[in-house]
Amino acid sequence: MNIGEVIKSKRQKRNMLQAELAALLKVTPQAVSRWEMGISYPDIAMVPKIAEVLQVTADELLGIRPSNENQKSAEDSTDNTILNQDQVDSIFDYIPEPVTGKSKKVLVADDADFMRMMLEDMLTHQGYTVLQAKDGQECLDILREEVVDVCVLDICMPGMDGIEVLRKIKEGQPELRVVMLSALSQESNVKQALQFGADAFVVKPFQGQCLIDRIG
Repeated sequence: MNIGEVIKSKRQKRNMLQAELAALLKVTPQAVSRWEMGISYPDIAMVPKIAEVLQVTADELLGIRPSNENQKSAEDSTDNTILNQDQVDSIFDYIPEPVTGKSKKVLVADDADFMRMMLEDMLTHQGYTVLQAKDGQECLDILREEVVDVCVLDICMPGMDGIEVLRKIKEGQPELRVVMLSALSQESNVKQALQFGADAFVVKPFQGQCLIDRIG
């Protein structure tokens, strides 16, 4: 399911009209209708509020389901504390720097259609050129053909997860800036991303400026 289908399903399960949901979210009923029809998408910053109103997790709204391998790894790990953005930044020793404003080409790899389209819309409005990959293999294929400045990687993707894609990218293009963008912010995942060369890690759901600052 995409995010609009999840919103519709959970709204109907709670016997809630579109107008009632719109009132709680302080948006128009037309906005809710467009989300549910897949015409447009809610801003990522609204995801926590939508999740709260519909009593679901943000992961469920975004269609995030850890793969069996990731789930097993998480269960086996003793270093599995869920980190917020400030805690992630402390592991990466992130120091805010002024955004240069230079136009950059960004490759976004995420298996969720909603997330890729939302990121393309957000980044394009900031002057970036955006390419999309629906999984890890497509990401690597694009990088063989295109020169990009930054790669934004989800962790949980079919076939090849983002950590493995990160490892392969850094083996071939160590200078390429890679920003991980994931709700799987367990301390073990964050440290593994750092170990394999990620330049930053942004926790979903996120504020747009948070990602833009780390893209640079």
